[in-house]
Amino acid sequence: MDQHYSPEFITEQKSRLEAQRQELKTELEKIARFDEASGSYIPLQPEYDADTSEDSGDSSLESEVEQTNDAIMTNLETTLNEVEAALAKIEDGSYGVCESSGDYISEERLTAYPAARTCDSEMEAN
Repeated sequence: MDQHYSPEFITEQKSRLEAQRQELKTELEKIARFDEASGSYIPLQPEYDADTSEDSGDSSLESEVEQTNDAIMTNLETTLNEVEAALAKIEDGSYGVCESSGDYISEERLTAYPAARTCDSEMEAN
């Protein structure tokens, strides 16, 4: 595929995406572990003290923390997948091509969101 963007722009975007990938993995490792068999992250379970009595308030708080961590993990994993896809597109030469229209995504949009898949942020929400 003919490259629409300058090599410098692509190099900068790749660097930004690689840095973002590392940040996402670091954040994920705080609340989840990668499961090789499933190819996805699994939330870490909090450690409970087996010999202590917990009141219902403690259990409720722990459940809330687990739900919050699960939601955060899902968001981080989704973003990581988008970053990985953008890096793969850089490698195969299709980076910056809108998945909806086939047009090139503007450099301004890619600078704001390097993993953008469409030309317009409204389209991505759908």
